[in-house]
Amino acid sequence: MGVIGIEEIFLQVKNMEKAIDFYHGILGIPLDKQDGEKTYLQMERGHLVLQIEDHTGFHQGGGPLHFAMTVTEETFDEIVAKLEGGRIFTRGPYGERGERRALFMMDPDGNEAEVNTRYLYGVPKRD
Repeated sequence: MGVIGIEEIFLQVKNMEKAIDFYHGILGIPLDKQDGEKTYLQMERGHLVLQIEDHTGFHQGGGPLHFAMTVTEETFDEIVAKLEGGRIFTRGPYGERGERRALFMMDPDGNEAEVNTRYLYGVPKRD
């Protein structure tokens, strides 16, 4: 399969300032965007999202951890085909081939796994 790498990881944090100090201040991952509940740190080939516990936003139902993997267009199609029939909870697929596609599923431990093609088409822009 063509799993290229980790595209994103959402980490639940208890103290945003301490988490930013560690990931940005110590590890040097550049800050991209912040709001009241989450901070995006952008690497060259992936990003890290720090999300405060008890948040109200995106991935609320995403289990204890949300992570996404960049895959090739062909691998995306293979995974979609394997999930037909509803064996695993999914959201999506979203998007069109050759554009940024995404598919969400739950792993056996309740973590939300995502496969997408976003980084095949450059660094995602955040509004």
